[in-house]
Amino acid sequence: MTPPTGNIVMNTPEAGRTAFPAQKKAKTVLIADDSAVMRKMLTHTLQKLGYTTLTASNGNSCQEILNRSRIDLLFLDINMPGKNGMEILSYIHEHHLELPVVMISGSDDIEQALRCLKMGAYEYLLKPFGADRVAITAKNALYESELRHNLDLFSTAMMQLPLGVVITDEKGIIKYTNPGFTAITGYSEQEAKEQSISILKSGKQSEEYYRRFWQQISSGKIWQGEFINRKKNGAFYTEHCIVSPITDPTQGITYFISIKQDITERKKEQQALAESERRFQELADLLPQPIFETDSKGIITYSNNRGLDLFGYSEDDLVKGIHSTELFIPEEREKAGNNIRLLLDGKPFENNEYQGHKKDGTTFPALVYTAPVTRAGKTLGIRGIILDISKRKEAEEKLRELNQTLEERVQERTRELEITHQQMILQEKLASIGQLAAGLAHEINNPVNFVRLNLATLKEDLGDLQSILEEYRTVSRQAKAGKLSPDSFAKIDTIEKELDIDALIDELPEIFAESEQGFERIGTIIESMRNFSFRHDIDERVLFDLNKGIRDTLVIARNEYRYHANVETLLGKIPQVLCNPEQLNQVFLNLIVNSAHAIASLKQEEKGTITIETGHDNQNVYCHIKDDGPGIPEEIQHRIFEPFFTTKEPGSGTGLGLSISYDIIVHKHNGQLTVNCPPQGGTVFTIALPLEPQTEPEVYETTK
Repeated sequence: MTPPTGNIVMNTPEAGRTAFPAQKKAKTVLIADDSAVMRKMLTHTLQKLGYTTLTASNGNSCQEILNRSRIDLLFLDINMPGKNGMEILSYIHEHHLELPVVMISGSDDIEQALRCLKMGAYEYLLKPFGADRVAITAKNALYESELRHNLDLFSTAMMQLPLGVVITDEKGIIKYTNPGFTAITGYSEQEAKEQSISILKSGKQSEEYYRRFWQQISSGKIWQGEFINRKKNGAFYTEHCIVSPITDPTQGITYFISIKQDITERKKEQQALAESERRFQELADLLPQPIFETDSKGIITYSNNRGLDLFGYSEDDLVKGIHSTELFIPEEREKAGNNIRLLLDGKPFENNEYQGHKKDGTTFPALVYTAPVTRAGKTLGIRGIILDISKRKEAEEKLRELNQTLEERVQERTRELEITHQQMILQEKLASIGQLAAGLAHEINNPVNFVRLNLATLKEDLGDLQSILEEYRTVSRQAKAGKLSPDSFAKIDTIEKELDIDALIDELPEIFAESEQGFERIGTIIESMRNFSFRHDIDERVLFDLNKGIRDTLVIARNEYRYHANVETLLGKIPQVLCNPEQLNQVFLNLIVNSAHAIASLKQEEKGTITIETGHDNQNVYCHIKDDGPGIPEEIQHRIFEPFFTTKEPGSGTGLGLSISYDIIVHKHNGQLTVNCPPQGGTVFTIALPLEPQTEPEVYETTK
């Protein structure tokens, strides 16, 4: 900042003359006058009053001090060198400097005095004036300035306060509202002013509620509570409200001031929290196991009803305080305490079994599962579940007793399991037959209907032939009797033309040939069904042509795949293998139907393709069943041979088909059943059966 161009002197109050407490900062008064005598007189007077003074001998110095220092009061001479007092006053007004200005002049020009007051001057003093006038003027100016400052501060605070503020008279007529009130209610200050505060009433609270409210505030007491009010737009809201009476010097109530806060969302959150806590309590009480929580000292802070019932405690016992170690017999409380400390320190421990100790002294074996309750990285307590394992212990004892005789029953149980498994295979086979029954009926019904239609045609054709034969016999009798006439042959010609006898005679061989094909189709289906349904003994093994089994299976499964896939067979010349034919047919059926269902799941317009290829090498006969369906996700390929595992919708499969197929190939025939899903899509199942019987089954592997 540029140094002052005039003489500037800073004066401090003389010792012992301050009129203010030491801890309160003295007000600073600037004296701007070209008269050294006037500056000295004013300085002396103001310092005696406890003010700090600054002086300036001209207008330019005065303006620089105003820009540089905080000034609380200015005594300003009108006539000064440089900028005069009027120019400084104009500068203060234009730059919105907040300080009272006392103009000093030796002229009694009334117009000049009025002009100064209009420009914002606090007072206009005519020279000469005494020290008392200076003291009174300074005190009044500073006091009024402080009042204005406080009023501005209050007004700004009310305007910016996020809470609603309402001032009403003693009858509840609104006299003042702040913007916070408008934000909450929707009523502007102009709309609300002179209206009754009852414009906010919603009717949700009783008249008795309002009566008690007015009774309390009218008695001079502060009221605090909640209202359900109505906004200008008709919407309801909940507000927290504090109402305080404003009294006059005689303690009479003149106004009420109300501070309002919209707590609608908070109430919803509180209700949601209360509902959540209630739901948690209800759910916790539904649990059949005791659950509990403790603080960091091991004191139980919560238990569900099951926990209280199991140990015989009440809610009052919880309030009095129960240490978690009291839930165990005295001999194990040290162990329980050590485990609690380990858990709070984040260290693992293994032994979770204890002897529970009820309030009445009875005991029971217990298993305890615990976890630390952590918030913001700090462990606040423990949460846990206690299981009464009395029945489990009893079961373990019984199991130990049963184990003593288990070896004697192993063979019996193994046989029972084998029978059960075979029953599962049979049930799966019966389920497959049941699934295919409708399709087989349809397959047989087609050629049967075809033959039926041909027979109807034959019946009609034979009727026509019979009618023309009768005419020939008639002509023959006429010829024998010598009564033959040319009209007789004309009638025969007419009938032959009507019946199209040449076409009829040509049609008969075709009808017989087609009917013969229908009978052959029926025979093929019945033969395939007989082969598929034939039962050998469970452990019986006979030489069997896999190609024949595949053909029979394709016949009876045709209705499962013909709408979704075309089947291509590349059946090589392979040797027969020693096996159980019905079981292998079951495997072929499961894999072919699975492929058809996989293709159908794509829901594509064009049919897919199922390719079946057979071959052999020196050790095994192979069968590859490939489809161009969606394939099997890599993450579940290792599970597809598990019993009851299925990716189909509920009710669409038992989940036993592939499991039984794996058991038949691997365990019953010592072969291999593998699955491969190429990158380009689709699935390939490969069956490998040994040409020579093996004693150990091959281990299943999934190839990628």
